[in-house]
Amino acid sequence: MSQATTGWAQDTSLTPEYLSQIASEARSRHHLPAVAVTVMNRSGILHREIQGVRVSDRRDAVSAADYFHIGSCAKSVLSVVAATLIEQGRIAWNTRLFEVFPELHDDADPAYADVTLEHLLASRAGIKAYTNLANEPMPDIDPEANDRRYRFVRHLIRQAPAAKRKGGEFEYLYSNAGYSMAAAMLERVSGRDYETLVRSTLHDAGLAVHVGWPNLLGPDQPWGHMLSDQGIERHGPDHPYRMPDLLMPAGDLSMTPDDYAEYTRLHLRGARGEDNLISHTAWHHIQNARKGFALGVYNGDLLGREYLGMDGSAGTFFCRSIIVPEADFAFTIMTNLATPTGKNEAVEWLSQRIVERRFELGWLQRNLLRLLW
Repeated sequence: MSQATTGWAQDTSLTPEYLSQIASEARSRHHLPAVAVTVMNRSGILHREIQGVRVSDRRDAVSAADYFHIGSCAKSVLSVVAATLIEQGRIAWNTRLFEVFPELHDDADPAYADVTLEHLLASRAGIKAYTNLANEPMPDIDPEANDRRYRFVRHLIRQAPAAKRKGGEFEYLYSNAGYSMAAAMLERVSGRDYETLVRSTLHDAGLAVHVGWPNLLGPDQPWGHMLSDQGIERHGPDHPYRMPDLLMPAGDLSMTPDDYAEYTRLHLRGARGEDNLISHTAWHHIQNARKGFALGVYNGDLLGREYLGMDGSAGTFFCRSIIVPEADFAFTIMTNLATPTGKNEAVEWLSQRIVERRFELGWLQRNLLRLLW
């Protein structure tokens, strides 16, 4: 199913026919149950292609109203929530953890004394990663407690740092748990829980979000699929595989392809100097506060052009945004198949096809692009 939506359609070879062709080929090559590809500029969505089925062995076609899990792309959403509270004067990027939780100071490892909200959002707080739960089991916290995230923070700051310090801060260590700590700070200063903060912030932009797997909204929503050496494993609503609730702020949100594309377009507009949901200076800070990985957003050089990126997967879906501000161009890819390692060859292949076509790359550039991806 292909749909062109309104917007300032610049000259581009990324036609609906081309998107349909590469989406179909990606599904065939990589056994994707479903895929959604959207291309856009700052003025609107140009084209969107959605193909496939909600569940791998069934015939129900995926639709534009369906939700896909966005995984760690939710980290950038938390940074946007933080920016809204900063612009309301409730907190600052450099607010220290113990300014918000002074009662925890004396019980913490002294190494965390200067950790700020920005350090947590940039994965430079020295906090244990919790990216491999087989090697890093979650702490035993009463499942009935109504302050579980707070107890998790207290547990984390009692542990020795997992990263070394350099230049006055901890070195980069991608940490899911750090985002839980950042969320706890935002909850304390706002008086609202994480779920409410995320929903209300995105609602202000006209976007809907679901916390958790899509099929927990209903069994007719897309199911996640995990690809392994044994084949494709379907994850229905009753499947025990879940992202721990304590790590929810690090990557347990779902959005429709159109709403996620619009969220990505907010980033593009902000990167081009436009105020929208937050000021363009806040967008720039989220996207560029650090080189490489800023506040939930990657930045780098794509064949001579600055680009921004977000990737997310909790093992059964995969979501990607690529933004090239100078070219007024962005695209998103969402699929309901992933691997436990997080690598997604289908998304890599589609990304190459889109960038090659959009920027009319020559042979040498195409081969350099393959190295980059």
